[in-house]
Amino acid sequence: MGRTNASEAQRKRLDAAKRQAKHSGKGGESQLKNIAASQTLMCSICRQTFMCTQKKLLPAHAESKHPKQTFDQCFPGVSV
Repeated sequence: MGRTNASEAQRKRLDAAKRQAKHSGKGGESQLKNIAASQTLMCSICRQTFMCTQKKLLPAHAESKHPKQTFDQCFPGVSV
């Protein structure tokens, strides 16, 4: 029994439907929620948020944006 174009197309449709069903359970969400959750550090003066992995940028932000305030005033409770 030979393959026809119709049977090949039908098989491809079934395979695609199976793949779609398999991936639909994961949600396909964007990374916006994860990014928002990772931005946990906030300057108390200007309210700019920083990712928790970018602690090296905090002293530079405090010196350049708020030269009259101390680091502890900008980021209370944060140690670098």
